[in-house]
Amino acid sequence: MKQRISPLRIIAAGTSWRMFGSRRGAETLLQAMSAEDEQSRMLAGMSLVKAGQRSFDLIKAKVAAGEASASLIRLLPDIGGADARAVLDRIAAGKPGELKEAAEECIDLLDRMDALEADGS
Repeated sequence: MKQRISPLRIIAAGTSWRMFGSRRGAETLLQAMSAEDEQSRMLAGMSLVKAGQRSFDLIKAKVAAGEASASLIRLLPDIGGADARAVLDRIAAGKPGELKEAAEECIDLLDRMDALEADGS
């Protein structure tokens, strides 16, 4: 059984990651992203999205190392925009499974967002 990470610790880790690039903060956020409770995943996800490019690079490295989870993949459109599509395309071209499904969902979302922007122009 995984030990629950307190919301305060997740928020502190997120601040540390955003402001200073703390590796320890990043590891706490990644651990929280794999937690069973939704609140921990939500807080960690928000912190990762707020950190922007720093988190995009972290998730991209996790993907390259084969250590990414579907919940991390689902953050890419919120963080990386156009850069996220290239990473998602590589994952979607990979072997069937949860990561491929998450990447395909994200690509579909990006396609719909692009279509809305084109209609609004």
